[in-house]
Amino acid sequence: MPSVPDPRPEQVRRFFARAGQLDRHSPVPLYYQLQELLKEDIDAGHWQPGAILPSEAELEAAFGVSRTVIRKALDVLEADGQVVRQKGRGTVVAPPKLLYDAVAAAQEWRSGDLSRRPVLARVVDVRVVVAGGNLGTLLGVPPDARLFEITAVAAVDSPVSLTQAYVPTGASPQLAAAAEAPAALPLEIGGPELLHQLATRCGLPLQRSDLSIETTTANEFECATLGVRGGATMALVSTVLRGPDDAPLGFLRSVVRSDHFRFAVSVLHEAGTPAAHGASRPQAPPT
Repeated sequence: MPSVPDPRPEQVRRFFARAGQLDRHSPVPLYYQLQELLKEDIDAGHWQPGAILPSEAELEAAFGVSRTVIRKALDVLEADGQVVRQKGRGTVVAPPKLLYDAVAAAQEWRSGDLSRRPVLARVVDVRVVVAGGNLGTLLGVPPDARLFEITAVAAVDSPVSLTQAYVPTGASPQLAAAAEAPAALPLEIGGPELLHQLATRCGLPLQRSDLSIETTTANEFECATLGVRGGATMALVSTVLRGPDDAPLGFLRSVVRSDHFRFAVSVLHEAGTPAAHGASRPQAPPT
């Protein structure tokens, strides 16, 4: 009797053939092993963005594990931004994460090269506030100093980061002129990311930026703005802008969707001294 061709797509047949790679005697949980197999196939391009993964029932039958194991594996992939669960469709491969190369980004705004920057900043609020103790210390100004507070949402097709920038009203002539009318700040509503706008449109004499990256939990405002679930883990990028003599010029607090971005910095070691070195990257940072 002639064999019946397997009607399943090639990538499904290839993946199901890996069922024997699950090690049931390993201390590594089965769900983690399964998500690693799925992740490897996604990273290798066997599942393109938008592709629908096999259903939970199909994975359960092919790998001989419980539905709980399948769901935990998919939970890990979803939390990592590898897949998205869509009602009525199933588990869909997500677009690849954009790359945030901090050093390359700084080199681009200094050179004025925005050709690789699809990130647009939508300025949603500008006001003048009092520095207070914490911001005053960060910026080297008295607690009663006046600061611009600029709130912007960065988007690449959809919102990916929420930034609040704090800049002393006297940090540049352009800023001083707008101190009594914050809405007159020369910021483009749908323009390049906020750091570049502050440098070029507001006349900040930027020399360098000090960045720190940590994790945080999205608050109610951030969840609503960025379209994430309550309590979602986010990347928090804090940036101190510095001018001549390392004087602080401003402070940016950016909450970034960690499921949309990955962060990278290359280090070039010269004569035993590590120095940051940025390679050419396809995408840019959200600020």
